[in-house]
Amino acid sequence: MTLLPSCHDVQTHLTEYLEGALPFHRRLGIGVHLLLCRVCSGVLRGLQALPWVAKASLKAPETAPEEARRALADVQALLRKGSR
Repeated sequence: MTLLPSCHDVQTHLTEYLEGALPFHRRLGIGVHLLLCRVCSGVLRGLQALPWVAKASLKAPETAPEEARRALADVQALLRKGSR
């Protein structure tokens, strides 16, 4: 039996590790592995960046194209017309 988890084991449980959902001994083993393994620590950094990447990709553009403005105006006009 080895003291440190394998790369496969670490990468399989990284989400749980980030969420703090693992027992202490598992967190400790993964933590030590991450200190020693550049590959797994890179995967961890990638997972930690996901929320930022998702927010950035969903951000509305600063200026909408003219077609989008016209479409929005048409929809708003129809909504106003329907509420009368």
